[in-house]
Amino acid sequence: MDARTAYETFLRKRVSDTHWSSVKRTLADSGMEVNSDTVVFFAKLRKEIPRSSVGILQVFDCYQQAEKLLATNSSKIKGHQILEILNREGIAPHPATISRWFKSLGGFRKTRYYYPEKLTKVLTNAFIYKIANCTKIGA
Repeated sequence: MDARTAYETFLRKRVSDTHWSSVKRTLADSGMEVNSDTVVFFAKLRKEIPRSSVGILQVFDCYQQAEKLLATNSSKIKGHQILEILNREGIAPHPATISRWFKSLGGFRKTRYYYPEKLTKVLTNAFIYKIANCTKIGA
């Protein structure tokens, strides 16, 4: 299956030539090869994190960092442990920001347990937040 067909199959719709050119250019500019695996992964990332203040390569790095961090936790993680992880990583967002990250998981509670596989999106957003805010402060 070629890359465009894989991409359209994942999205379950046809995409315009302009859209497809944009996807290829974005991947190429990020130094990623355009093949069926990368375009499907790109589509998954964009579905999970539709808008981002950083480039796709940085989103990809944040996603990998989140997966690596969560791979060490095979059991459920309590809310207060997530806050400890964020503090260890130097991420100190406003409580409203944390609530927004956890919205798709039914909200955030320090005493609630969360499955590690569900937290990948949350931690990816946290790492993106860290990059975006460090960039603003450093500028």
